[in-house]
This record gives sequence, structure tokens and C-alpha cells, in this order.
Amino acid sequence: MSKKRIYSAVDVERVDVAAVVGELADGCVVAVDVAKTKFVAAVATRAGEVVRIVRFDHPRQTRTFLALLDALRAAGVTPVIVMEPTGTYGDVVAWQCRERGFEVRMVAPKHTHDASEFFDGVPSMHDAKATVVLARLATVARTWAWQPRSEEQRDLRAAVARRRLYAEQLEGNYGKLEALLARHWPELGEHVDVREQRSWMALLAQLPGPAAITAAPAEAAKILRRAGRGALVQERIQGVVDSAAQTLGLPMTAAEQHRLGELVADMRRLLTELDRVDEQLRARVQQDATMNRLARVIGAVTTAVLVSYLGEIGAYACAGALEKACGLNLKERSSGEHVGKLHITKRGPGVVRHYLYLAALRLLQRDPVAAAWYQARGSYQAGARSKAVIAVTRKLARALWHVARGAEFDSRRLFDTRRLDLESGARESVTTPCGTEKRARRRPHTTAADRRGHAQQQCAGS
Repeated sequence: MSKKRIYSAVDVERVDVAAVVGELADGCVVAVDVAKTKFVAAVATRAGEVVRIVRFDHPRQTRTFLALLDALRAAGVTPVIVMEPTGTYGDVVAWQCRERGFEVRMVAPKHTHDASEFFDGVPSMHDAKATVVLARLATVARTWAWQPRSEEQRDLRAAVARRRLYAEQLEGNYGKLEALLARHWPELGEHVDVREQRSWMALLAQLPGPAAITAAPAEAAKILRRAGRGALVQERIQGVVDSAAQTLGLPMTAAEQHRLGELVADMRRLLTELDRVDEQLRARVQQDATMNRLARVIGAVTTAVLVSYLGEIGAYACAGALEKACGLNLKERSSGEHVGKLHITKRGPGVVRHYLYLAALRLLQRDPVAAAWYQARGSYQAGARSKAVIAVTRKLARALWHVARGAEFDSRRLFDTRRLDLESGARESVTTPCGTEKRARRRPHTTAADRRGHAQQQCAGS
């Protein structure tokens, strides 16, 4: 039989259920290849031998497909549904099958990818073939039962998604602002940190641009004093006003001033939304004892990210299982005399690794034991310190499993201190991958610092 015939599919509305049941024994596997609308499913024996491949349009023909499953069960061959966890497209089918009492199991997409040539000797992959591979893998590979997320986890995930939406828009606006200031007012950065402070926002929202500030210097100083709430000294306020009058930048047109004012107004709105979401996340975390313990180590926002994407942290079988779920476990490519380098697998959600990386940076800034271990790493070299940070991140992920199960976080138990010179004054400062030197002993992390640490966020994404 030709390969084209092997992978030919029939419309779900034209399936002869009696003929299919006649080729099955005491049960069957239905492997579903998930797509946006064009779904393909293979009906196979328990041994993975495919007897029919069907196709259906979702959602127009999804009820017909579900009726096919009901007919198979009524005929005495209750199917087990096998799918890949591909985003949200397959959630409706998985949910409907589970609601009807069918067992739904998941196969890792990596297994399907690696098996593309294993069963037919052809290194290709298409929808129909994917269902055949899934049906075979269901009998030999490790699968796991699909479980819908709880409402609490879904709510937490939605809040985290909102925060990421606002933070990404804000970061884009910071880039636009820096471009405008570089052209029209490059001296502003010498007097205020536009990423760490907000008083300048109030100034530019009311007086957008150096010319507007120069035309009303007294009003500008008043706005800065009121916005700074006493934190800005008079010398800095005067420096901002004077720099506007003496700037080397190009004079702004009326349209450019209007654009700057709107940009700053949008940034203030996004910051307000971020503050609101952070407060909601902090309240959710405080209501749960386990998340509260985690938050004392990595902060409320990072805790919410981990739980919303990975579920209950303490429910994993071991610390290594949590590390693997984060995509922080190591892989190696070695052969013969060639010894390959170790790299993290990056199989888990990227956003989890991103926030854990930031949490590791904060740990290095405030914990002298972690800082000493970090600096003692062989990978702690100029231009390559991110590898040393990743090593700290992996240890931190493992520690969180113990914290979630009731243990207190103690960096002396996390790092081997026997070979560390913790008494040396040289351990008082840490050089981060961003190239800046920071004190190892700093105040604990707050969600505001987490939001405004954009420079560190750029390092985590690199």
C-alpha cells in the first residue's frame, strides 16, 4: 500500500462506525492532531495500529466527532484520547472529551518530533502522519493525564497575563521616550533616572518639552517638588530646569511636544495599571500560606508567575522535577572524544525562567553567601557572567521546592560554603551580567523594584 494511501483521511461525517468497530478489539486509541480549525484524528487499536484517519473542521464538525467517540463507546470499544499540549487550540476538544467521561492523555511534542522518521523511515511530518505517530507513541512513550487548571490558577494566570501586557507596552514606551530625549533633551538623564523615578512624568505631562519648561521655570520647579513629595532636593530640581534652558537638543515642534505629552500620559496610565495588578497579585499571594512562603524568597510577582504556569510547586515529585518543569535541567551533546558543553533544555515556559533569572539577580544583590558562590564560579568572567547567574537560578528553583513544602530558605544550605571566603571584604559587591556593580547587601525585593528593573529584564531575555 502506498504511503499516500496509508495517510489518507476521510471526512468525519462519512465514517462507517460499524466497519471501524469491526477492526477493533476491546478498546481503542484516538490520536488527535490539534490545529486552529483543521483537526485530524486517527482511530487505532490499543497496540497503536491505525484503522481509520478522519478529519473534521473545528468547531463546525466537532460535535460530529464527539458523537463518533460516543458511538465507539456504545459499541464496546471505549476510546482513550491522545493529544499534544499545543497552546489553547486543543483545550475545547480535551474539555469536551473529559466531560463525556473519556480519558484524555498528553504526549510531549518533542517525542512526536523525534519520532517523525522512526515508524516509516521518512523524515517528514504532516497532520495525518502526526496522528499515526501519536497513536504509536501512546503505547510506548510516557504520557500523562490531562487536567484542566483550577479556577484559582486560571484567575492567577489571567492577572499575570494582564501584568505582562502592561509591562511590555510600558517597556516599548520607554524605548520611544529614550529616542525622543536623545534628540530633544539628552541632559535630562543626568539629573533623574527616567526608569527608576516618576516625578519627571508629572513635569512632562504638563510641560512637554524643554521649551515649555523654560517658558515657565517656576511652575516646573513647583510640579517637581509636588511630584517628588520631598524626595527631590532643590539642587536637583534646579538642575532639571536649567538643563531644559541650556539643552543641546533640537527644538521641538508643536506636534512633537504633543506627541511627547501623550506618550508620557500613556506611560503614567500603564504604571497605574501595573500598581493595581501588583496589589491584586500581592493580595492573592498573601491568602495562600505556601505562596506566602515563596514570596518571602522571590517576591509576590515571581511567585504568582510560577504558580500560574507550573501549578502547585510542592506537588512535584522532587526538586529535580520542578527544575525540569522550568526548563532549567541540563542537556549534553557528547560523542567519542568530543565532550559537548552543558546547556539548559529551555523546555518549560520561557516566562518562568525569565522571572526566576530576575529573582536570582536580586538574590545575588542581597545575599553575601549567594554572591560569594556566584563569584567563585568558573563561568564568572567578563562578558559571560550570565552562565553563572543561570547556575544560581537552577539552585534557586530547587530550593523553592523545599520552601513550598515547609522548609525555611537558608542560603548556607543552598550553597557549599566550605570553599567560600565569606569574610573577605571583596565579597561586599557583585558585578551583574549587565556590567554594573551593585552592593551585595541591599533592601529586600519589592514588586515595584521588580517592575522597574528593566535593565535586568533585558539581560534575562538575552
